[in-house]
Amino acid sequence: MGHHFTIKKPWYFLIPVLIVGSILALLLIATLRLEKNVEAKIVEISTSDVFSIAQNNATYIHTLLKESTHYVNDIRQNPALQKQIEKSLRTLLTPNIKYAYLLYKDAKGVFRFLSDASNSEEQAFVDQKFDIDSPQWLEIYTTKKPLLLHHTLLHQLSMSYLIPIMYENDVTLILAIDFSIQKVETINQLITTMQYSIIVVMVVIGLSILFSIIQAVRFKAVRKTAFTDKLTNVYNRNYLQKYEDFINLNDYIIATLDIDYFKKVNDSYGHDIGDKILKQVAHIILLIIRNHDDIAIRYGGEEFLILVKTNRNDHLNSLNVVERIFLAIQDHRFYISNDEYINITVSIGVNLVPNKSRTFKEAFKLADIALYNAKNKGRNTIELYDENENIAHTHFSLNDIKEAIEEKRIQCYYQKIVDTQTRELARYEALLRIVDKHHMMVTPDQILPTIKGTFILRNITKEVLSLCREQLLLNSNIMINVNLNPQDIIDDSILSILKTYALHDNIASRLGLEITETEEISNKNDAKKNLLMLKSLGYKIFIDDFGSGYSNFIYLAEIQTDYIKIDGTIIQKILDDKISFLLVKNIVAFAKEARIQVIAEYVSNEAIYEKIKSLGIEYSQGFLFSIPCDSTNIFTCKDI
Repeated sequence: MGHHFTIKKPWYFLIPVLIVGSILALLLIATLRLEKNVEAKIVEISTSDVFSIAQNNATYIHTLLKESTHYVNDIRQNPALQKQIEKSLRTLLTPNIKYAYLLYKDAKGVFRFLSDASNSEEQAFVDQKFDIDSPQWLEIYTTKKPLLLHHTLLHQLSMSYLIPIMYENDVTLILAIDFSIQKVETINQLITTMQYSIIVVMVVIGLSILFSIIQAVRFKAVRKTAFTDKLTNVYNRNYLQKYEDFINLNDYIIATLDIDYFKKVNDSYGHDIGDKILKQVAHIILLIIRNHDDIAIRYGGEEFLILVKTNRNDHLNSLNVVERIFLAIQDHRFYISNDEYINITVSIGVNLVPNKSRTFKEAFKLADIALYNAKNKGRNTIELYDENENIAHTHFSLNDIKEAIEEKRIQCYYQKIVDTQTRELARYEALLRIVDKHHMMVTPDQILPTIKGTFILRNITKEVLSLCREQLLLNSNIMINVNLNPQDIIDDSILSILKTYALHDNIASRLGLEITETEEISNKNDAKKNLLMLKSLGYKIFIDDFGSGYSNFIYLAEIQTDYIKIDGTIIQKILDDKISFLLVKNIVAFAKEARIQVIAEYVSNEAIYEKIKSLGIEYSQGFLFSIPCDSTNIFTCKDI
């Protein structure tokens, strides 16, 4: 990960090197008195993880009690809460940590147990008296900070670590752990060895420090210029592109964060306010993530990528970082003037198992899918990627699709929709195709599962819309239907394109919008509102695959549907399956009453054609009438 540039004034580094040399010289003289220092270092190294784990446990207990107004009574009266706390405390126990317990001080100043994670033979009961062995215990009530107590034992370094749990700025509970560290009996021997080797170490460390300083300055300079987003001061996409292959997927969880309705903020208050909000969101993220552990990247306009350092066997601490970011943004006041502020929410998608992906791109895509699910569920939420919901990968990867877009290998094939009575052409349906690098045609079933829930799906829609617009402008006497995904209906950039087509190109009346009705879109007021807006611009609305899965007749009236396309799998069974026939018959009857026209899909032979014709279905589509043709053969392609 090196970057090449020349340091113009290397003498700047002589001062720190001289300082380090002096310190090491003093260390050489003082080696005979190092026992206490080494012992202190052993304690520091051995306790750093203990302190961190204990602090996280205290935070978790505080979270369990966040709705409580009287911690002690609520724990005493709630066995389930006691078990949760005890279970949490048990996670602290190790060969070195023998005891973990939760205490409170009663009105008489006596310490008593609320929870004890000791084994069953030694376990204290609730309200059992706890005798303190030092008045130092009482200091925690004045300092209100964690307290480390040392105990004198012959062969062990024995300590108690106390963490205050606060309520309204008062110490209400104390989380205490007792742990010990074996003393190192060979410390004196090690010191003697150090005395003889320290001169060599001085030289090596001096050179290493000099090299490290140079590298640090070089890295800092490059990061400030090439890898830092100038607006938000977090890393930019250049950083990700440079280093993504070096990211160890075992070390992180991946979170993607998107500011909800950010376009509305820009539209309502202007881009200067939008930039101000972006800077404040980034500032909150930088305040909460852990220096030297976590990484924040501005990935898109209002989208941030956060890599949170994790322990593979315990994602809770990492998720806590993500949740703190989420809540901090939710609680923050974003001022748009000296007196006026707005509230901002974010949607976050999290991939807890990036190590199960082969590459960073694949792991990132899964976090992006979770982000899409979060936005699809109403925004202002955190959604975790569920690998059980993942669709099997096809041979056509996300990278292949991105390259196909960049290299203009997106195509539309067009299939006729005919008048059932006359078999004359009524309109075409545009069908997505991608030409792969071997000039083979790739169909939607190989494309859509790969890009589901990603921004690539939106880009595909834009390409298809552009191709259909081109055909409509070239041929003023044809009409074309285009398929939109549920997220397209609530995507501002797609809606903007459709508005432009209606207001400037005057093709809305000839461009039908086919939407597959799902429960997620039917329950969204934004989607209904947008569909009605598109209808007001002249677009016709087609509900695709009607009759299979989720079908809401009320919804058809709410959005003033123009056409229903009956699912082809039902049409194919209409001759042999009585239920399918009755379903089609009832859909047609309803449609006629509601003044909605009907299209039958998958009409593949004369027998099916005669049956749907007898039911009074207005339009038909299928191989009986034509195969899908590319744009060069849209008029000359022969029927089957």
